[in-house]
Amino acid sequence: MDSKLLAIFTRTPLHVGSGKSVGAIDLPVIRERHTRFPVIPGSSIKGVLANLWNDENGNRSEDGCRIFGKTDANDAEAGSVALGEAKLLAFPVRSAKGCFAFLTSPLCLQRFARDKGIADLLLPSDPEGEMACLAGDAVLFDDGESVILEEYKFARKGPFPGGWYEKILSLFPDDPVLAGAKDRFVLLSDADMAYFAEYACPVSKHVSIDPKTGAAKQNFLYDQEEVPSETLFYAPMTQIRSRPDLDAAVQSFFGKFEKETLIQFGAKGTTGIGYCSVKFA
Repeated sequence: MDSKLLAIFTRTPLHVGSGKSVGAIDLPVIRERHTRFPVIPGSSIKGVLANLWNDENGNRSEDGCRIFGKTDANDAEAGSVALGEAKLLAFPVRSAKGCFAFLTSPLCLQRFARDKGIADLLLPSDPEGEMACLAGDAVLFDDGESVILEEYKFARKGPFPGGWYEKILSLFPDDPVLAGAKDRFVLLSDADMAYFAEYACPVSKHVSIDPKTGAAKQNFLYDQEEVPSETLFYAPMTQIRSRPDLDAAVQSFFGKFEKETLIQFGAKGTTGIGYCSVKFA
C-alpha cells in the first residue's frame, strides 16, 4: 500500500466546527476528546479534495469516483484512498520576544515520528521542572533564561531539540514563514501544550445579516472559535485498494499535491477563513 502525509499549514484562521455548544463559545472548533488538541476530521478533508477533483475534472469524474468512492444507491463503491484526521504538529502563540513562537510537545513529535516513520532522531520527553521549556534563541527574553508566551513565563532549560526543526521544515521546505522559524520553536510539556491549544485560539464575533433589510438580524450575534494562522497539521493518506484501473487514478491524485497548493477548508470561505497551504510530504 502506498502511504503519504498531507501537510496542512493555515494561511488564514480556520474554523472546522463541532456544531453548537452549550458553553461560553457558540461555535467551537473540533477537538480530540483526550488531548483537547484541534483536529481536522478526515471526512472534512475528503469532502474538500473530492469536490476540488470533480470541479477540475468534470462533475463526478470517473477517476474521482475511483479515488473517493460512489454513494449512488444503485452503484455504490468504496473509495481506494483512506484519509485520516489531520493532527496538530505546531501551534503559534504570542511571544514577548520574536513576535510569536511555534509550540510543539513530546506527544506531537512522537505522533509525527510514528506516522512519518522517523527513526533517526531521539524522541524528546517533557522538559524537567514546572513551567519549563526547550526553546530557540529568537524567543529568548532579555534575561537570557526565560521565554514569555502569552502572559506566562517559562524557564528555558536548553535549546529546541536538534534535528526536529529540519524534519518539520521538510513538510513545506519552500514556505518562507517556516523557513525563517528555526529559532522560534518551543518544546513544552504535553500538559502545557494542551492548555495553549485549547485556550489560545482566537474567538471572533459574528452577526447574521437579514437579506431583506441588509441589517443585522435581531439576536443573531454569536462567537466563533478559530484555529490561528500559521498552525501546522498533517494527515495520513493510504491507498487501501489496488487494481490496474485504480492505480493510475490514485497516482495522479498523489501527484497533484506534490507541489504546494492553496485550498480552503471549513466554514466562512467567502470571508477569507480556512485558506491553507497543502502538500504531500
